[in-house]
Amino acid sequence: MMKIFAISLLFITFAAATIAAEDRVDIASLEGSHTVWRNKVLSPVVTEKYEYYEVCGCDEEAIHCDLRQKCVTWKDGHKYDSLTSWDVKWDHEYDRTSETCAINSFKPIVEITFRYPKWKRTDDAPLSLIKKWDRYVNNLIIHENIHRDIVLEAAADLSRAVAQLSSSPSCAELDRTVRALFRVRMGKMHRDQREYDEVTKHGVTQGAVFP
Repeated sequence: MMKIFAISLLFITFAAATIAAEDRVDIASLEGSHTVWRNKVLSPVVTEKYEYYEVCGCDEEAIHCDLRQKCVTWKDGHKYDSLTSWDVKWDHEYDRTSETCAINSFKPIVEITFRYPKWKRTDDAPLSLIKKWDRYVNNLIIHENIHRDIVLEAAADLSRAVAQLSSSPSCAELDRTVRALFRVRMGKMHRDQREYDEVTKHGVTQGAVFP
């Protein structure tokens, strides 16, 4: 029997507002697995989705002002330029007997959504401004990718923990144990995300700020 669980999570880093376009790329669907004790651990299936909001301007000041107008004001009262959110699910198969229930295989499913600003540049935009914008966006991507990596590490750690589980008297009890493991790993992941943003000042120390 296969059961699928889904828990949606959202973490704000640099935030975006109006979505002008989007793209979706399936970046990982790994078939390989390895056995830890008696349970199969499958690599997370990861899908990345990209969304963009458009900003305009022919100089640094105009672009900066448009960014401030279109970016999101988060519940902390601050404004941000880009955002990373995720949805974590998993499916697993049971190995059930008349007296016990064990997990036969476990696979996390992670959907990551990035939201970035997209400059609508004119044909006569100066090369120096183009380079400055591109450097800024590249630094935003570096910052947000580490947020993604923290999520993926938490998902992988959950898989390793589930692989160590022994049989339970019932599948319902086993499900409760898996959810408890999930809460612990996600709690640590949120702490790691906050610490990362504190250290990088939400990407400022990485150059993720314009101009």
